[in-house]
Amino acid sequence: MQGRGVRVVRLKWRYRKRLRKKYGRLIWKVKNRKGRKGFFKSTVHRYPRRNYRLLVANEYIAAHLAKSLGLPVARVIQAHVRGPRGRIRRGLISMQVKGGQVIPWKKAKKKLLKKPHKYVKQAKKLARLVAFDAWILNPDRSDHNLILHKKKSGKKYKWYGIDHGISLFGNPTKWNLRRAKKKFSCKKAYKFCLHSGDKKKQRIPRGLKRFTRDNRKQLGKMVKKIQAMPKGKLKKAIRRVPKGLLTKAEKKFIQKVLLCRRKHLKKALKRVSKHFA
Repeated sequence: MQGRGVRVVRLKWRYRKRLRKKYGRLIWKVKNRKGRKGFFKSTVHRYPRRNYRLLVANEYIAAHLAKSLGLPVARVIQAHVRGPRGRIRRGLISMQVKGGQVIPWKKAKKKLLKKPHKYVKQAKKLARLVAFDAWILNPDRSDHNLILHKKKSGKKYKWYGIDHGISLFGNPTKWNLRRAKKKFSCKKAYKFCLHSGDKKKQRIPRGLKRFTRDNRKQLGKMVKKIQAMPKGKLKKAIRRVPKGLLTKAEKKFIQKVLLCRRKHLKKALKRVSKHFA
């Protein structure tokens, strides 16, 4: 995901398995001729151009911000995939790491869920995810989009995040700039939500609520990192979105949301922490 241009995968990717169909998106497991695997996301509702451009924007901005903060995320590329019924769809692929064992958090053993620090490298950063997701308005950090991987001889797993398609601008099928501007208030940015109202709970994978509660210092560290991020880096993340997909007004709006929300991030996390186990 280097540079500002659109990178289109020219290799032929093939549908392997349907994983989810939710929030106006479908998610497939895919594989190309060279054996590379990935998770393909595309929109399913009407107005495919509008929906697709916001899906791409959400993923590109979130991935760049995460990397800037030291959080591991999948490399994202644009691609065309032939589905099970022969229809070719345009979407994004979160690349899966090569070789070894790769599993979603959902398939992790109970002993790992109870004590992540014993079985996962950089486990403390897992506790920081809650703060990052709160900042970028990501309500859907489910057991499916946190990936664990290790080499066959490895003792501990590494991890990375995927699927930020409904963060930031929210569900692409429901986006309306005029309505979002009317709803947004910088003073109340801590409870702003573009999804299902301010009562929408932020999903946190099993075991991570307790782990985050026991490692609250990591939340504080991530808040400081987010608030110390230069404004120029934030603008750079927005510029990563391929040209022509966002209007100037949309870029300006999402920048304002991120700046205001990080200012009130501690308040936002207080709301999230009410749901900790």
